Amino acid sequence: MPLSARVAPLPGGAAQAERLGPVGGALRAQLAQAEPELQAFYRARGWRPLWIRGWGLRDDAQAVVQAVSGAAADGLDPDRYGAPGLGEVLAQASSQQPSDLARAEIALSRAAAGYLSDLHAPAPGATMIYADPALAPPTPDRLGVLKALATWPHPADGVARLSRMNPIYRQLRDALAAWKAKEAGEEAAAAERLIRTNLERARLLPPDLGQRYILVDAAAQTLWLYQDGQAVDSMKVVVGKPSEPTPMMAGLVRYAVARPYWNVPPDLVANSIAPKVLRLGPAWLEAQDMEILSDWTPNARLLTPQEVDWRAVAGGRTVLRVRQRPGPHNMMGQVKFIFPNSVGVYLHDSPLRQYFAQSRRTESAGCVRLSDAPRLARWLLSERAGELSQPGAPETRIDLAAPVPVYIVYFTALPNGDDLDRRPDIYRRDPPLEARLARRA
Repeated sequence: MPLSARVAPLPGGAAQAERLGPVGGALRAQLAQAEPELQAFYRARGWRPLWIRGWGLRDDAQAVVQAVSGAAADGLDPDRYGAPGLGEVLAQASSQQPSDLARAEIALSRAAAGYLSDLHAPAPGATMIYADPALAPPTPDRLGVLKALATWPHPADGVARLSRMNPIYRQLRDALAAWKAKEAGEEAAAAERLIRTNLERARLLPPDLGQRYILVDAAAQTLWLYQDGQAVDSMKVVVGKPSEPTPMMAGLVRYAVARPYWNVPPDLVANSIAPKVLRLGPAWLEAQDMEILSDWTPNARLLTPQEVDWRAVAGGRTVLRVRQRPGPHNMMGQVKFIFPNSVGVYLHDSPLRQYFAQSRRTESAGCVRLSDAPRLARWLLSERAGELSQPGAPETRIDLAAPVPVYIVYFTALPNGDDLDRRPDIYRRDPPLEARLARRA
């Protein structure tokens, strides 16, 4: 009996069955009960297999087996991708029976699509603001994964490409595998939970961080400068208070502002500035180098303190624009570095040097204060950094030769040799994320 006779008749008659071939026909029949993503993928390619050539599996199939078998090191469950039974399904395909080949084809696509989409999907609660969309990592759904794999002459190359993750992720992944290999115990279990929690945050970063980039870790209150994959410099920073945490975000530093004004946040004007003016008088404002403007437009006019109803400002009934003039006491210091974003966060100098001597440096309203802004300026601006110390107009913009990525992250643990470098969870972000991961498991 010819192989084609073993396949159930398909809609459309004998001509369609002949066009599909025995394996294609079996594949179409079995996919009738499969997930919509798999059906859509194979329907669009005329039910042609991805992992089968002729009457056998392509060598590319082993790339899927290896990937899903190691899913535990990614903090993922291999069972979710059928890893335990995948080898047996592939072994049965050696029979060259169309039904067995179709079953293996579906199992491989289901495993690859599930694993590679989950690999790039952080758990709820792990979030990052992408001020520049180009810095967001790919987050393909299952159909997107399969479509991407189909573009490669060898799907195994596509699996390798879609498995690429950033260096921080790879370090955490290796650390998780190492801790899983250790003797079971409470210490190992706690370390695994901590690594898995931070692994979710690492998924938020793109696979390629860039040739040159800035990494700010709010948990470590430290900034690093990276060149060609290596940290070439670092400095202490001050980050947001627990009540005003510095968000995880990614952006492109595009320019510096020399001799900046400090635009006082409206809530600070109401809660701090206005009560002091009421208590100490308008002279206090001048002593602080502060001035009042009529509105937030570029053409706003200066107001005198006597024109303002300070009780209305303190009571929240009037919103007032107050800014501090450039100078040695300006809260922005001598320079701020701008990566345009919707939440008003940037890197800036600071006159409050005493905070950099603290072991816990959480004193800002969300921005990142730099312990050595001139050093960052030299790295970003090269010879133009000298313009920062020269006399000039307020708010002088100095463009970078090329934008530089900045990643503001929050890692409460990172590998350090065979151990973990643990940081205090200053924003108490770990417990809710750990709870979500426990429910997902």
